[in-house]
Amino acid sequence: MDRLERDFSAQIEFFVLDVDMADSRLYMDEYAIRTRSTYVLLDAAGEEVMRWNGPLDGDQVAADIASFLESTP
Repeated sequence: MDRLERDFSAQIEFFVLDVDMADSRLYMDEYAIRTRSTYVLLDAAGEEVMRWNGPLDGDQVAADIASFLESTP
């Protein structure tokens, strides 16, 4: 995740939710986050574009994000 934040922080805002914190429940419910290690890419309108669960393949996720960014105006 650190590499993704470093590579894309100029284009994407990253948020980390602590699943044990009550304040996170609103977002967890809104985006159907049920387990730890769930990653969700949202567009500017807050709509889900992509989702990854479990251990990340950093290269694949970076390629997915780059593809999304190339496709958006």
